[in-house]
Amino acid sequence: MQEPEVRSKLRAWILSHAKSQPKSGLTDQTLILEEGVLSSLDIAEFVLYIESLRGDEVDVESLEPRVFANIDALYSSFFADR
Repeated sequence: MQEPEVRSKLRAWILSHAKSQPKSGLTDQTLILEEGVLSSLDIAEFVLYIESLRGDEVDVESLEPRVFANIDALYSSFFADR
């Protein structure tokens, strides 16, 4: 899967599960947790979705909150080196 498609799928998942809509729309730099777009409770389900996109498990023991900052961070952390 190419980078634009991955980013689009991440964006679509986030918007479909959003607790609130970002004030200026969801960009790749929108702070997902900080702006309350997703709650920390959504992250477990989001990790499962990321695993399905990657086709591989995520090492949850090594996850840091910063990897969920925005779509740029998500792509770098989970997809860029694949």
